[in-house]
Amino acid sequence: MMDQSLSYDEAIDAFIATNVPEEGNAGVVAAYRAVQAMPYYSGPDRTPQAALRDGRGACTAKHLLLRDVLRRMGQVADVEIVEGDFASGIPLHGSMPDELQDIIRDADVTDFHCRVRLEGPDGPQNLDATWPLYLAAYGFPVEDRWDGQGDTRQAIAKVIPQPLVDDVLCEKARLLKGLEEARTDRRARFLALLSNWLNGLVPSGQ
Repeated sequence: MMDQSLSYDEAIDAFIATNVPEEGNAGVVAAYRAVQAMPYYSGPDRTPQAALRDGRGACTAKHLLLRDVLRRMGQVADVEIVEGDFASGIPLHGSMPDELQDIIRDADVTDFHCRVRLEGPDGPQNLDATWPLYLAAYGFPVEDRWDGQGDTRQAIAKVIPQPLVDDVLCEKARLLKGLEEARTDRRARFLALLSNWLNGLVPSGQ
């Protein structure tokens, strides 16, 4: 978790010093793994500072953090917003509350998901660090083999990419504001149920 006395740039440097022992491709993979390891939690604060402060975050905070870490390492990286059905990528599990299972079965949870687009040596790569490794035991599409080549596994398989912007937080807020009220309410309820359930799965020590 972030030392509150540090500026954001200093916190990024500290994160790299702690989690990225190598340079080049190995460093990129290490940075990805460090952000991926943060438990998923959808709260009101989507900033990367919140992810560093709390040691957890949802797709926006985690991928803004990964973008900034990669940029600090000299990589060319952006956060890409993609539209898709977030529930479509969530597996059913018997320990979920019934309401969450019902929403997953019905799907149709419109969201504007975030991932990182990295300019790799062979072209753009889509990096999705949403799900930490321990969620593989619950059937989540966890990326456990990425070696720095190509795309990682994605939290949502079918998406509609949006134009790249640097002010991701403002753009995501604008896109969400455009949803119909019923879709906004459904998304909010789904994320609350999912986050509460996932919070109970976090291994001790994280």
